Amino acid sequence: MPIRSVTTPTTPSTTPTTNTTPAAPTTPTAPTAPTQPTGWNANTTPAARTVRNDPDGMVNKVQIPIRAPMHQKGTATFEGAKFKDEVLLNDFNRINMADFGATKVQLPTGKEYVVRDMQYALGNGKVGMKFVPVGNDDPAANKQMDDLLRKEMKLKPNEPIFALIAYIHPEKHTGSIKELGDTMLKTEMGNTHTGAYVGGGKTTNSPEGYHGKTWEVKGYPANVQVVSLAKVDQGTLNKNLLNADNVLNMGVKFPPDYKNDPMRTVDINTTLMFYRDWIKDEPYLKNDPTWHTYCAEHKTIVTNVGLNVPHNEASFKEIFGAAEGAELWTRYKAKFEAANGRPFTAADETRFEPLWKKEGLKPDQIKAPTKAEYDAYQAARFDGSLKAGRYQGYEPLPVGRSMAWKPETTADLVKNFMETYAPFREVGGPISAASLLAFKPVIQERMGIDDATFMKLAKPMLQEIMAAEALARAPADQTQLPAWSQQTTGALYVALGGKKEDFAPGGTIDPARMGLAKELMGKVPAALTQLPKLATLTPEKRNDQAYAALRRNMQDELEAARGQMVSDPGKTEYYSPPAVTNRVVNGIVDSNRFVNIRVVATAVDQSEVQ
Repeated sequence: MPIRSVTTPTTPSTTPTTNTTPAAPTTPTAPTAPTQPTGWNANTTPAARTVRNDPDGMVNKVQIPIRAPMHQKGTATFEGAKFKDEVLLNDFNRINMADFGATKVQLPTGKEYVVRDMQYALGNGKVGMKFVPVGNDDPAANKQMDDLLRKEMKLKPNEPIFALIAYIHPEKHTGSIKELGDTMLKTEMGNTHTGAYVGGGKTTNSPEGYHGKTWEVKGYPANVQVVSLAKVDQGTLNKNLLNADNVLNMGVKFPPDYKNDPMRTVDINTTLMFYRDWIKDEPYLKNDPTWHTYCAEHKTIVTNVGLNVPHNEASFKEIFGAAEGAELWTRYKAKFEAANGRPFTAADETRFEPLWKKEGLKPDQIKAPTKAEYDAYQAARFDGSLKAGRYQGYEPLPVGRSMAWKPETTADLVKNFMETYAPFREVGGPISAASLLAFKPVIQERMGIDDATFMKLAKPMLQEIMAAEALARAPADQTQLPAWSQQTTGALYVALGGKKEDFAPGGTIDPARMGLAKELMGKVPAALTQLPKLATLTPEKRNDQAYAALRRNMQDELEAARGQMVSDPGKTEYYSPPAVTNRVVNGIVDSNRFVNIRVVATAVDQSEVQ
């Protein structure tokens, strides 16, 4: 069941006109992927965050991001069970075992670039996958997985298992950038469902009955992920996550159009409102499809409730108010009993410092609004009174505050796809820029914005990419710069969908596409003034410096794009897709500084292995 897959359109097209004087060199060459060192980077910490605080130039005091596991080079490591040859051939589309969990991106230059998008860090500098066979709803068949999780989580015998499970599509492993976004589900990094594993072969999902509440991983492996909270015992956190999941999963409503579902629980206040009103059986959560939750959205709510709401009466009173908290606690215990077939006991209670307290927040800051307050705030956002300062009512904390990870906008979806499958450091500026621009129709449809608004948001980012290209690969010899600039403009023209043949004698230049290519080179002259600082660096270090500068210099442009509201409340403004935890692991999406997510294994069906 693909969740939140987004179709990537073809690169922009215009009607060409004859031009006998090419505005670019006669034989433009697209840049080749820069050379990278061999061997895995032993440091698998998520990519370092950069800060735009450098008044002296683009490459001064930049912090070079660490390569994420998915972009590491070398030979992958595969541990645990081994697939049968016929399974690799038939179930996983003739995949070579050495490439399992990776994607070969076929670049416009004719070269290929490998992204290890479904693999993960195994420790000791190794990246790959650890395969553990499981069986549907069979405790004996799942003992190996349960034992591994208990060991990894350091659980006591009576403490529960709780892990997120992200289902992947290794059979979709080779294609062009267009195919990756169109038919290969790579806008989600090959992840199309998120559930939870609770031990003994049992899973929970949205829809509630999906997979028969068990694994169903045949031909559809699942990466098993552990969520941890700083200075909180894992057994206690697992119990609390399970307490939230038990109640939220019972009767969960799946949206009718999950690909365009508007995610509402994007801040901690609304998340707590959702939890309170779910316990209270408020009709809008069941009757209004815009409040229904697709698979990853559902588990995002579970995770954020589990991190922020200890399940005991005192905590409920502290978070929801003395009177309402006491009533809600009584209702919660009744819900728990209905979900589990047994009463909630003192042994089920949990006590720990929740995430909101770790962040230094006060109870009044995380206050759950009434539904009327929520509606009034949303109305003020869309009628302009919030921005104009006329609205004086309830306002939530910023999106993502005191949450496990920040929900993604459409701008993030495009940026994340680009960083994953056409990252500047690996494929160069023209291809990276073209991959972003190819999303124009998708972004316009999802957000309800016109051409002018899109280009206003996108153009500064595209110009930063090409400025970074100058930092990374422009010649230090000033006499060669005009030729380099002309050649790079031609390469960008080709990456935007033009043809090399357009530059041949008698060829046809597309003036609109060439005009755009030239415009996207607009920040290159300023970047070229920084070349003396880079002249002594190796090509690899120059490329690293340019990439770090790009990440920093795009922050303002990204924030502007994230801040662009959708045209009406029915559009999809935020989402928490199945790929989000994989992106957190790879440093593409920031997790809360107190929250850690790691992949410990990949569940595969016991019938598929030797």
